[in-house]
Amino acid sequence: MNATLGTLGRLPNANASEVIDTIEAYIAEYQEEYLIGMLGNKVGNKVNAYLVCLEEDEQPTYQHGFDAACELLRDSFADYVFFHILRDSSSQSTITGLVRLKCTNEYVAPIRRQVNVWNSMVNKHSRFAEWCQSSECTLSGISINSYMLTKINQLNL
Repeated sequence: MNATLGTLGRLPNANASEVIDTIEAYIAEYQEEYLIGMLGNKVGNKVNAYLVCLEEDEQPTYQHGFDAACELLRDSFADYVFFHILRDSSSQSTITGLVRLKCTNEYVAPIRRQVNVWNSMVNKHSRFAEWCQSSECTLSGISINSYMLTKINQLNL
């Protein structure tokens, strides 16, 4: 909610910048972990360093193989981040412990949506794995962790 970029010439919702900052913090937190899970330790670390350098360099040097992999992983990474946001959204940390958030609407546990998001991500990962085996993939040494290809259910079975 409130994750908007606003419109040109108008100020965004007052909470929008906080929401966007929070989403960007999740992205920063999980990007390397995700890339290592999807590409393996060696390639994942290289791609993560490449992405960090792209953000920091004024005149970045692009690498086609890394860019192609990132383009294919973009949507599934969004699912990965959303999965973690859902996991954390039903409670808030306080000095005395975790507190379930209250709202005027009826509370619904996020587990069903988490399962749907994770399984959607796994489907995209399966397509990525097929791409890795094709001649279109120019990156060598990709190693996808099996948990990134494993669907889940609400009972955690």
